[in-house]
Amino acid sequence: MKSPGSRHYPILDVYRAIASLAVLIYHIAGSLQIASMAIHAYLAVDFFFLLSGFVIDRAYGMRLEDPSFKFEFLLRRFVRLWPMIILGTLVGAAVSIGGLLRGHALDLTQMALVLSCGLLLLPFGRMPLTASVFPFDGPLWSLFYEVVANVVYCFAFRWLRIPVLSILAVLFAVGLVVVSLEQGDLELGARTGEVYAGLLRVGFSFFAGVLMSRIGTVSIVSGPTAVASVVVLVGVFIAPLPQHPMYDVACILVVFPVLIWGGAGTAVPPGWRQACRFAGELSYPLYAVHYPITRIFFYFQETLALGKMALALSIVLEVITCLGAAYVATKFVDQPVRDRLGLWVERIRWPRVAPLTGST
Repeated sequence: MKSPGSRHYPILDVYRAIASLAVLIYHIAGSLQIASMAIHAYLAVDFFFLLSGFVIDRAYGMRLEDPSFKFEFLLRRFVRLWPMIILGTLVGAAVSIGGLLRGHALDLTQMALVLSCGLLLLPFGRMPLTASVFPFDGPLWSLFYEVVANVVYCFAFRWLRIPVLSILAVLFAVGLVVVSLEQGDLELGARTGEVYAGLLRVGFSFFAGVLMSRIGTVSIVSGPTAVASVVVLVGVFIAPLPQHPMYDVACILVVFPVLIWGGAGTAVPPGWRQACRFAGELSYPLYAVHYPITRIFFYFQETLALGKMALALSIVLEVITCLGAAYVATKFVDQPVRDRLGLWVERIRWPRVAPLTGST
């Protein structure tokens, strides 16, 4: 297999940050039943899957040619994902317990089961009045499918050549079209009974990203084109158009691959690279911890029956709070824990050899 190479893609960090922010706004709007705010941002999940497949193959594709690297790959993915999975689950559990203590019966056995499933990223926890497969932290559903895709990618790597990836992409694309026409849109996968949809969404986007990595990207893209691509991505999520299956399919099958294909070849001025990296680092913690925070804000927004101006100000404060929480999570949890676990992985990879004793 030809090496795709591995390097940093600053514009993809910007894409990731935009998608995370869109999901935040989408959840705020959903709670408050504001139909005009980021109505299509649920498609950010498909964008994340596509981006993940592309970046992971660029980073690890050549190394997975060596079967002995498989275990290290899975450890590295664990180190990357689990600190925020655990934090998001614990924060969500605290919020849920607080909600139950406001007058609802507290079933400790059920809470312990949901907490255990969340920490292990298993979609088997159930709570009354919610159909989410991860009641404490709803967005974790997509991370479950991300892990599934990572494991399949790892152990099926030797067969994932361009012809096979092309066939998989076509089959999953057909499945997405069929499901979207049947259901009316692709806002599927987060609730019980939607496993098939989640597998279709991650199946197409993740392995299409791997396919794009193998095929290669365009040469350096101009600055104006890069700005236009960012505008297009924002427009996809906030377009004031009703949800429609063909809109979803067009974004997933065409628009998102084109954006990432071009974005990987975008040159960013040196002065902007640090800002792009910072935005990218914030995106995953924002995605993982924002949901419980929006539940707290929604409780007060609903209880106080805020007027339009007060509600608008509360939404601004909500976004700022979520961004602040993401920054704190990044600096004091995600990065330090990943650094420590990363050193542990390195020690496993290169164990120390005991010094020889006796005469030489």
